Amino acid sequence: MKIPKPWWETETYDSSEALSSQIMGLGGPQGVALVKAWPNGKTTGGWGDEEFMANYLADNFNARSALYAFRKKEQPFAIVMRSVKLLAVDIDGKNGGLEHAKKLGALPPTLAETSKSGNGYHLFYLLDEEWDDTHGFGSLSDRIGIEQGVDIRVTGCIFHYPQQRWNDRAPAPLPTYLHDLLRSKQQERAHRAAATAAVLDSGDEVEIMMMQDQLISDLAKPIPAGKRNNTLFAIGQQMKLAQIPDWQKLVDDRAQEVGLSTDEADKLVTNIERYQ
Repeated sequence: MKIPKPWWETETYDSSEALSSQIMGLGGPQGVALVKAWPNGKTTGGWGDEEFMANYLADNFNARSALYAFRKKEQPFAIVMRSVKLLAVDIDGKNGGLEHAKKLGALPPTLAETSKSGNGYHLFYLLDEEWDDTHGFGSLSDRIGIEQGVDIRVTGCIFHYPQQRWNDRAPAPLPTYLHDLLRSKQQERAHRAAATAAVLDSGDEVEIMMMQDQLISDLAKPIPAGKRNNTLFAIGQQMKLAQIPDWQKLVDDRAQEVGLSTDEADKLVTNIERYQ
């Protein structure tokens, strides 16, 4: 029996507008924050958790400027997700995302766009939350590699290039089961971070060394092919929090050992550095 494709693979994507009009009314008090993006995957900075609000209120993420550069020079831009009342499911078709996205359950049809490569999708879901004057829309956090080839973007960025196309749906509410899953994983990560901070704060050099050695040992353990990104991201985050010297190189080297390309390994380390 042939298994039908999920709705996002059979959807019609024919809108070439730069930013879907469905998103424009879902921004914070200063509107949607956009930043210019560059071929190497970098963006204009200043949108991290501690920097965002000051730059947002100062209108340093002016959407008009980014959209003008997009239309006149085909300069890609990125949506700063904490500025909009939306969550994005980022499906990377090149990394197994089309198959593994099904593990997230029956995601309902919603506003979506194709990815830069044309082999992936960004699915946008409406969040039930109010604007926070310190963090914006940030009650949930990004989850890199929630499944192989699938990331959750809530406070990070979603890129848009000239070749990407939108469908014409309105954003559907984020399913309750997915919200609860993300909240649970966020709490687990917070508990691990608190335990790491407690060891560092103790000042016990032996305890700190043992914690760091254990994480380096965890990094060297076998990793199933379908869990490489998720596992490496989780361990890399803990290594960063544990202040392990040269953790970036250790994670990058291990990522390439288990089969990630140089670009994928570099992107993984960048994501760990970028997100709290």
